[in-house]
Amino acid sequence: MAGRVMLKIAVAAVVVVAIGYPIRQELRARSAIQHNLINSLDANDAAALRLWQGTAESFVAMLHDRCMRQHAGDAAACTRYNE
Repeated sequence: MAGRVMLKIAVAAVVVVAIGYPIRQELRARSAIQHNLINSLDANDAAALRLWQGTAESFVAMLHDRCMRQHAGDAAACTRYNE
């Protein structure tokens, strides 16, 4: 009986870690974006990041693509999104 309880606890712990780890990584990546780009994100971009359904990396890629379009492909103007 005690073995089954321990097995259930172990399985529950594995499930929690398997679900929690990717979520934690994504939240850490989003936090890093906000920290690294704090001066370049305007209020609209910050709100968009909070509502973004994709990954943090795809959000930065979207910002970089938009910057490249706004600056006619001038890569030097968009270097802040490559970090």
